[in-house]
Amino acid sequence: MTAFTRRTIEADSNNNDGERPSSSDPCLDERPKDEEGGPQNGHNLRVISPKRHWKNQFFLGLAFLLNYTAYNAIQNIQSTVNAENGLGLTSLSLIYLFLIISSLVAPFFVGLVGTKWTLVFSMIVYVFYSYVNSFSSYYLIVIASGLLGLAGSPLWVAQATYLTRSAYQLAHLKDHPGELVINWMNGLFYIFLYCSNITGNLITYFVLSVPASDEAEHIAPSNTTSCGASNCGVDVGSNLPPPPPEITQLLFGIFTCVGIAAVVALLLGVDDQQIPRGSSGPRMGIWAHCQNVFQLMADTKMALLVPILTFHGMQEAATFGDFTKAYVACSQGVAHIGLVLTSYGVSSAIFGLLFGQLEKVTDRIVRITFGFVCHTGLLIWLYRWQPTEGELWPLLAAAFVWGMCTVLWRSQMACLLGVVFPTQHEPAFSIMVMTQGIGWVLGMILAILPSLCVGERLLILMGFLVFSFGLYLVSEYKCRHEAKWVALDARGSIVLVEDGGQEKKMNSNDSGEDST
Repeated sequence: MTAFTRRTIEADSNNNDGERPSSSDPCLDERPKDEEGGPQNGHNLRVISPKRHWKNQFFLGLAFLLNYTAYNAIQNIQSTVNAENGLGLTSLSLIYLFLIISSLVAPFFVGLVGTKWTLVFSMIVYVFYSYVNSFSSYYLIVIASGLLGLAGSPLWVAQATYLTRSAYQLAHLKDHPGELVINWMNGLFYIFLYCSNITGNLITYFVLSVPASDEAEHIAPSNTTSCGASNCGVDVGSNLPPPPPEITQLLFGIFTCVGIAAVVALLLGVDDQQIPRGSSGPRMGIWAHCQNVFQLMADTKMALLVPILTFHGMQEAATFGDFTKAYVACSQGVAHIGLVLTSYGVSSAIFGLLFGQLEKVTDRIVRITFGFVCHTGLLIWLYRWQPTEGELWPLLAAAFVWGMCTVLWRSQMACLLGVVFPTQHEPAFSIMVMTQGIGWVLGMILAILPSLCVGERLLILMGFLVFSFGLYLVSEYKCRHEAKWVALDARGSIVLVEDGGQEKKMNSNDSGEDST
């Protein structure tokens, strides 16, 4: 297959004599330049200084830190605190079921109200979810769970779109490769996001541990032979008393206030992202956006990436399901879940920063291959290791490695989609959220099947990882041999550079496959 001419476009659409960009990655972008060689500011796009771009990313990350401090902690204890009538499991199932549904229309909602206000409205729903959990009302929690699922996909599509647009604009201003800036911003964002695992779990640990010291002292089951890979659905927490209602209400009250602070951070610290006039074309309806999503899924490169995106959701379900229940709670007691997952959060924050910096010295395929090797090794070790009472450090180490793998999958997949589909951000990120939601649901289905033990589920997860990684390599090969280049035109719109320097402008509302 003939590779496309690798060049950038000049400000004047009639001038196609640009130089070949100096980049080693054929899926990378470059910026247009003015007559003096500097980055263009554009005619219709308000110029945002580099410092303001980083300020926006700081407050965006802070808002997600606060928002997911509350949500992640509630998710971790949902099945324990709201165990009556299976309310906790029902709540989580509804969240991810509606998350899949909302992913089809998320681009329409983001295009309708804009990225910033999508973030604000979605986080208000998260605050409502934290608040209604304090009442332990079955119907209120069910309704709030459905609403949160509907808000979850627009939230993540808006975040990924906001970050990617900002990265391309900053790369344009600073004359940096686009993928490099995307990785920098993803690194900063995921430091904030995964610090939420630290803050949320520590709040839960300290609040819920107060009454426990006067009662059951977090007694762990003395028989650990059914823990780990050999666990086949044994109830490991029935002998541990639930926290008193007034303590759980205090906890959910704290999380509600934290969620309100996240909304305030968005309102005051994040600028509304301006879209250039004429770049979006006529507004499209919901059905047209759904068609865009399905058409992009039919793209060969996207189809090859769907399995590894689905695996990311499955492995997160395994983290907060089998690992916390069959390994941590079974051998050490429920109270240690927060402590072990704090190690998970510390690792995620550290490697969120590190992987962003490694972009300078390593190729994307090297980083993803490293994650594949580490995650496969972790699953093999969990399959063979038998946890015992009082042996906490191996669990802390396993959580640390798992956190590293999780942040690598999430950050590198978001960067990969932003680079491979540079003109179709919203449908691409919609597919990312949808497939990860499907992975969560598949992981939960595997967890409740009585015929499968934890070891068998680990083998299924490992086999799916090997399969999806192989397809990713094929997608990477196609991306590198179907070279395409993108740039910003005079209005600030992202455009593709076709063979011979022909300019083709696209945006996230365009239908059809991403041409390369």
